[in-house]
Order: sequence, then C-alpha cells, then structure tokens
Amino acid sequence: MNKELGIMNKEFRREGFPFISHNSLFLIHNSRLGFTLIELLIVFSLISLISALALASSVQSKRIRDLNSAGEQVLTMMRVAQAKALGGVNRVPWGMHLEASQVVVFQGSVYAGSPSLENSVLPSTVEIANISLVGGGSDILFSRLDGKTNQSGSFEIRIKNSLTDIYPITVDATGKSFRTGTIPTVLGTRETDTRHRNFNLAGTIKNSVTMTLTYSDPPNPDTIVPIAMLPAVPRTTFDWSATSVVGGQDQILRVHALSIDDSATLLSVDRNCEENSKKLKISFDLSDVVTYEADCETLTVWAFGGTVSEP
Repeated sequence: MNKELGIMNKEFRREGFPFISHNSLFLIHNSRLGFTLIELLIVFSLISLISALALASSVQSKRIRDLNSAGEQVLTMMRVAQAKALGGVNRVPWGMHLEASQVVVFQGSVYAGSPSLENSVLPSTVEIANISLVGGGSDILFSRLDGKTNQSGSFEIRIKNSLTDIYPITVDATGKSFRTGTIPTVLGTRETDTRHRNFNLAGTIKNSVTMTLTYSDPPNPDTIVPIAMLPAVPRTTFDWSATSVVGGQDQILRVHALSIDDSATLLSVDRNCEENSKKLKISFDLSDVVTYEADCETLTVWAFGGTVSEP
C-alpha cells in the first residue's frame, strides 16, 4: 500500500494535485468497488427481467398455439360428423357432443349410449365454454342425407380463465361449421360428386301417377322399379325414399319435391355414393328426368329434368 501510495503521490505532484493519504486511497478503492457492484446488480436485474418476460411470452405463445390447434381440430371433427350424415353412413344421423374438456363424434339420434366414432381431448390449457345452441343442450345432430341441424348456434374454445383469448365457432342451420365471422366462401374446391342435386323440372308432377327407377346392371337385364306416387293427385307435396336391391346390392335413394305448382316442380334427389353403385334413370310417367352413371360423378339431364343445381 505504501509503495502504491508513493507512486500515486509522485504522479499527482507532477500534475499539481495535492498529497494523497492512506485514508484517501482507501476511499478511492472502495468507491471503485461499490460502483462495480451496482453495475453488476443492474445487469443481473435486467437479465432476470428479460428472462421472466421471455418465459411469460413463451408460455402465452404455447397457449395460443394450443387454442388454435384445438379450434381447428374441433371444426374438423364437426365436419366429419356432418359428412357421415350426408353420406348416410350406417343409415343414421351423426352428431357432435360437447364437453368442457373434450368433443365426441357419435352416431344415432342421441348421444347417451350411442357408439362413438372418435373423441378429441382438448389441451389442458383450453376449455369449451358459453355453449348456446337452439333447444339448449350440448349436442349438435346432423340429419341423414341433407346434413342439416336443428341445433344451430355457437360456442367458444378459450384459454382457461381468459375472457379475451377465444376461438369462437358457429354452426348454422345448413350444418356448416366455421370460426365465427369467417364463414367460408364457396370457391368450387368441393369434391365433385352427384350426391345431392336439385332439378327445376320443365313441367309439373302435380298429376303424375308413377315414378319409375331403371337400374342398369350389365350383363344382367335392367331392374325396373315402378313406384305409385302418393299423395293422390292433384298433389302439392311428394317425398319418397326406399331401398332397392339390384344385383344383390342395396341401392338407397330419396326423391322429394321442394315445391310443386301448376306448371313447375323443384325436385331434389339424394343419392349417396357409398350406397349406390348402379347406373340409374329416374322418370315420371313417360318423362325422363335424369340418368346417373355408376361412377357417382356423371349425370345426364333429360329435357323434362330442366336445369340442375347443387343445393
């Protein structure tokens, strides 16, 4: 210390500064040491704060990812349930059951005791809440062949204990399900098939007597199925569905009128691809409406069939 003090005093005298005592040198050492500790404390505090913020951000990011993933999964399962109903799988309606921690796709008219296709357990960070469906309850049932539902409404998937981090879902009466506010626009990307078609007939079936189904099953002869139409003429409604056996295979069909008046008929035909494998022609009395090929993609509309559209 004395040697260091002597050197410093020599340098200080050269520069014109006063003599430095032992006490002054001690204070200089301590002041330098204290400044270094403060700097370290500040640095450590900043590192801790940044780490805490980064951790909180990472945790919140994971929760958001869980939320979006759960929302997309629930939408996928709802669309699977509707597709099963549209396809007439097992000839029953299909539905979606909602719980706080999971969703279940089921078959049949009620959830209790019905066989389930699959269930999806939500991540532990999210939950289903605020279920608001027509008729109350927590089941959404899609009707066979048309896929519509009487339980339209909405519900939320949300991060637990959060009122703002939500994935809201809407299902409308047609059975379409989507993230609320983002109803998809039809852009022609749907797989082409002929399961559901409407025919604006060039005439009326108000006084028709017989609907005839002609199934082709080469090399076997055609199977012709005449159907006496009900109710009696003049009719304002018509709704027929049944199973015909052709070549040992069931062919399930529904033909129903959406409207009938004196000069025109809007006819709807539901022909599920999974349950119809034969070529089919539909006629009313002597007027042919449409011929379906066995591939479930091709149809020929006859003059009486008028214009055709997809509902």
